[in-house]
Amino acid sequence: MKYLKLFIFCLILTNCSSFKQPNEVHGIKNIIFKSQILKKDVSNKNDVLKLIGYQPLIDPFDKNLWSYFEIVIEKNKLGKKEFKKNNILIIKFNNKGIINKLETYNLSNMQNIEFSESKTKSLALDESIITKILNSSRKRLQRAKKSDDDFSPFPK
Repeated sequence: MKYLKLFIFCLILTNCSSFKQPNEVHGIKNIIFKSQILKKDVSNKNDVLKLIGYQPLIDPFDKNLWSYFEIVIEKNKLGKKEFKKNNILIIKFNNKGIINKLETYNLSNMQNIEFSESKTKSLALDESIITKILNSSRKRLQRAKKSDDDFSPFPK
């Protein structure tokens, strides 16, 4: 009887513990392998739909640009989430529905995107007369509020 209880306890303990960390998968699985099957200037929209399925990212301005993604997030031993895979497939079709361009991005070549260092001047925040008047009236209200704690702009 003692060994039976020990056996049941060990059985429950091994079934409740998971040795493999769970993965969170978003998007289409194995998108890089599926993209290698597609051929530029040969495959069409129907081939893409059969192989990969409908696109989750739809460009409202360009109906011939389809984007697919695969994101796998794993927890490390400390419980922190980290990206295991982050693959993006961009397919551009011509007017006849045949693949014109296939581009794949992964974690290594996504980091090489360069951003412009130049700054854009905002046209909405220029120093006009109306802005100066509104700022001065706002400062007056703040000063009046500091001097009188029960300040209310509305009559009592």
